[in-house]
Amino acid sequence: MIDESGAIDENRLIIPQLGGIYRRVAPLSYAFLRIVIALIFLQDGIEKMFLGGAERIAAGNIVKLGLSFPHAWAWTVAGLDFFGSILLGLGLFTRPVAVAFLVQVTVISFGIAAPRGFFWTTNGAEITLLMAFAFIGFLFGGGGRYSVDRLIGREF
Repeated sequence: MIDESGAIDENRLIIPQLGGIYRRVAPLSYAFLRIVIALIFLQDGIEKMFLGGAERIAAGNIVKLGLSFPHAWAWTVAGLDFFGSILLGLGLFTRPVAVAFLVQVTVISFGIAAPRGFFWTTNGAEITLLMAFAFIGFLFGGGGRYSVDRLIGREF
């Protein structure tokens, strides 16, 4: 088990021999989660920025939400998915990027996915809600130990 100081108490582990692995890998877990989520959004950003996805969401989901200027919103979402995911992966401006993504996934959860069936259905909101909680974690945790924010010594 890992205590409040981050130390691993090998006496409490069911398999104490794994303590060394946990000790080496645990500090990387936050950065790993940040990078994996960034990669998930990066592939969406590439599709929206370069493969016509922005036009598709402008004509589809954004119009259904009833927002004015759907093309402007679509390109804002495309830019966030592309550039925001790069910043998130690097751990640069992590908190403001997390807030932007939190707004995006909240709108997706309640404005797009929830009307189709909230949980455990095709296109339900459970994945976007999971992402929302990850972004809340990034909002409070910042970039973490392995981030550009930490490297430059400045965070929001």
